[in-house]
Amino acid sequence: MSEAQYLDTILSCKWDAALLEPVAELNTEILDALVGAPLRHPGNSAEASLHWQWRALGEPARLRLARCPYLLVDAGFARPELWASLPRAGVHEGVPVSALPHHRRPLATPLLRRILVFGWHLARSNGLGARIALGMSPACVSVMASCRFADLEALAEQRPPWIRPRWDDRPEVWKAWLTAAAEESPYRLERLQLWGLQRLAADVVAGVR
Repeated sequence: MSEAQYLDTILSCKWDAALLEPVAELNTEILDALVGAPLRHPGNSAEASLHWQWRALGEPARLRLARCPYLLVDAGFARPELWASLPRAGVHEGVPVSALPHHRRPLATPLLRRILVFGWHLARSNGLGARIALGMSPACVSVMASCRFADLEALAEQRPPWIRPRWDDRPEVWKAWLTAAAEESPYRLERLQLWGLQRLAADVVAGVR
């Protein structure tokens, strides 16, 4: 399936409130975590600008941004090789915040746990929904559906660097998102959401080639 065919399939689907509501709930938690994250490099003017743009984001704008048709976190959902190589559950130490790359904003373990369980649930019960809302590749749907709760728990505790906010290495994307969310007109935000769907589709298609 080409990227265009995949995107056409997604756009032809009826958006289900039963899927969109938990996505919006998780996105709200994700955005709250990003807004509350401290400035890690005060001397970096670009980071400081984005940081204060986050802080200036009011609750109405945050809710508009959270009502995105896909999750604002990527957990390697288009990379089945990551999931296939998961270590068996056991005692694991979490990754210290100081060890994360400078552009990464840490997400708390309980939030990671909810994200992973939601992904696992969709992989088992609604494969198409997982592909739309999470950008999950077909192979990853199969692999993740076979995970145990203990595996998900261990992964949340480890906080691997590949579980991160989407496009966290592209501050210009987030600047555009935040600017659009601050506008009362939904037009620009809807266009950015469509762009996001296109990027997720491209990642999924690239992963199955």
